[in-house]
Amino acid sequence: MNNGSMYLRVFRALTAVLLFSSSAVAQNQTAVMPGPGWQVVKADWGSGNRWKDVTDRVRVLLSGNGLVQVTNSNLGGDPAVGSVKILRIQARNSRGQSRQFTFNENDSIDASQFYNYSGGIGGGNGGSGLQVMQADWGSGNRRMDVTARVRALLSGNGMVKVNNANLGGDPAVGADKVLRIYARDMQGQVRQLSYKEGSNIDASQFYNYGGGGGYPGNPGYPGNPGYPGGGGGDLQIVRAYYGLNNRTNDVTQLLRGRLQNSSLVIQVNNSNMGGDPAVGGDKVLTVIYRYQGREQTSTVKEGNTLRIP
Repeated sequence: MNNGSMYLRVFRALTAVLLFSSSAVAQNQTAVMPGPGWQVVKADWGSGNRWKDVTDRVRVLLSGNGLVQVTNSNLGGDPAVGSVKILRIQARNSRGQSRQFTFNENDSIDASQFYNYSGGIGGGNGGSGLQVMQADWGSGNRRMDVTARVRALLSGNGMVKVNNANLGGDPAVGADKVLRIYARDMQGQVRQLSYKEGSNIDASQFYNYGGGGGYPGNPGYPGNPGYPGGGGGDLQIVRAYYGLNNRTNDVTQLLRGRLQNSSLVIQVNNSNMGGDPAVGGDKVLTVIYRYQGREQTSTVKEGNTLRIP
């Protein structure tokens, strides 16, 4: 076999693999999921030949109830400055029916008719406050999704430190990182909040997901005050994670079971934490707890001992 023929066969094989992979990814992204509401297959925002893909953002915006305004701010920018823009949404429901929605700039969308991808506006006893629709942590294109973690951290009162330990790892080593939170108020308005590494967040301005019984993908933790099931006496364990970056185990119940006389002392290692979620990595235990009515956070590296209070 000559070299030309061999290279041609390799090229054809690689092309087939890439086409199969692209097809599989596309099929997964547009798969119809069970549940009520129109599911957003694709969304773009703009005018003429100047359009921006806003599929992920629209899925977040329309998860919940209330009215959502079609604006540059809510959709993440202006792809056609000076033009009257349109939001186009291709959607389908769980029965496989398809539909295209078109909304003019400054229109309002009734989010209740769409599929709830991320929990949206909560109910229950969580009360008012900005609701975390999406959150990411990092710098430039080195970012990690920390939505679930931020919801847990900000459910309650007090100040929460923006750092690698609280947010589950360092996605951009050596860089000055920023926490970006896309939050929605009870009127359906969405805004982006940015917090620099080392700054503090006042958790009281956010919705208490703990009071609403959790959110999709996480059973949640009981709300204030007292965190029933979180422990006894003056110390309650709100939430605890062990691992590195996005490879973490929820060890909340495990630590609650180790409470003794309103205190907790435990060696941080794979054995005590129920396994190794990040083999070969330097893991960290992050514990959000309430002691004598005050919510605090403690972080301990693998190999050291956690002592609360």
